[in-house]
Amino acid sequence: MIVADFRFIDLRQWGEPYEKKFIQLPPDQIQIIAENFHNWQREGYEATYHNEAEYCYSATIDEIEAKGWSLVPSKYIEFRDRDEHVDYDTKMKQLQEEMRELLKQEEESSKELKALFEDFGYAID
Repeated sequence: MIVADFRFIDLRQWGEPYEKKFIQLPPDQIQIIAENFHNWQREGYEATYHNEAEYCYSATIDEIEAKGWSLVPSKYIEFRDRDEHVDYDTKMKQLQEEMRELLKQEEESSKELKALFEDFGYAID
């Protein structure tokens, strides 16, 4: 029987925007990913490779079989719940204040724009 590990990588948190709808990996991130992958391929990788939440996981064939032979990375890679420790009342009050300030700025801008048009003789009702 061949014992093999399978490597899952999730790079959704990596990269930088490129032409609005694409993400590109800069050379330093490509280097990190390549080193991590090559470390995983070597004998004795347990000393140089480790699973990282939201990035990579090395699964055994038994783990894959237990998950119905699914090769979907999210079934293996651990994801952190970033909303777990959010104080929603404080956050909503902060958002409320930001919206109040934005609406105030919008009202001032609207008054300035109407005054400018009126100065040109084209009043906006």
